[in-house]
Amino acid sequence: MRRSVMCVFVIAVLVLLLAGPAAAQRQVTVEPVDPDGIRPLNIGPAGPAQACQVGNLNAPAWAIPGFILPPEEYKLVFDPSATCGNCPMGFDVSTVHVLLQTSSACDIVMAVDVEEVTYSADSLCLMPGPEWCNSGLFTVALPQAGVWNIGLPIDCPCLFTQNMFLLSFQIQSVSCATVPDLITDAGPPSLCTNWNNYGTGWIDLVATFTGWPGDLIFFADAECCSPPVPIDNKTWGDIKSLYRD
Repeated sequence: MRRSVMCVFVIAVLVLLLAGPAAAQRQVTVEPVDPDGIRPLNIGPAGPAQACQVGNLNAPAWAIPGFILPPEEYKLVFDPSATCGNCPMGFDVSTVHVLLQTSSACDIVMAVDVEEVTYSADSLCLMPGPEWCNSGLFTVALPQAGVWNIGLPIDCPCLFTQNMFLLSFQIQSVSCATVPDLITDAGPPSLCTNWNNYGTGWIDLVATFTGWPGDLIFFADAECCSPPVPIDNKTWGDIKSLYRD
């Protein structure tokens, strides 16, 4: 019996070691954010005039300090038709915005992308899928502490407004003593919407971490375009009908 207990203990320790220190370190604590104290920082030339914006356009409310563990990725599922109805056929993303808070000056090596969703019939979740466009890596120099609206340019194909997509933020490395804080809205957060991969596969932040306060704040400037690029997945209307069954 003692040998069996010891074997179980050793296996548990090995699982924790294989998962690395990241799993043990990730805790959710929240701090309020001043929604009027956001500083814009756009990288590269100004994009074309926007027709609309897509993503999470809610006001920032909460900061989650000490959570980011580079290199890793965060993704947000969004419905373009909810905020870009004036582009009924297609939209073309030109700049992706990510909100982060820093406690000091900080250089961040990061990238953004836009992805198609995949649908999991088992979990009824919209999950990360094929990548449509990627900005490539940028070194973003944040000159001081504050809440930053970081805009990165990106060149995407014309995407169908009636399909679901994800905005993605990859953080490769940081050069400041304290990692930046993630920013969310006031909540309540949505399941199957906020995704993270820190080297162990995709996890739903809301389902995984108790006390997750709201949805991540990523959004993008968009233009109207036509014709949109066809994709194999069902339209959002088709997927919504599955939830009603």
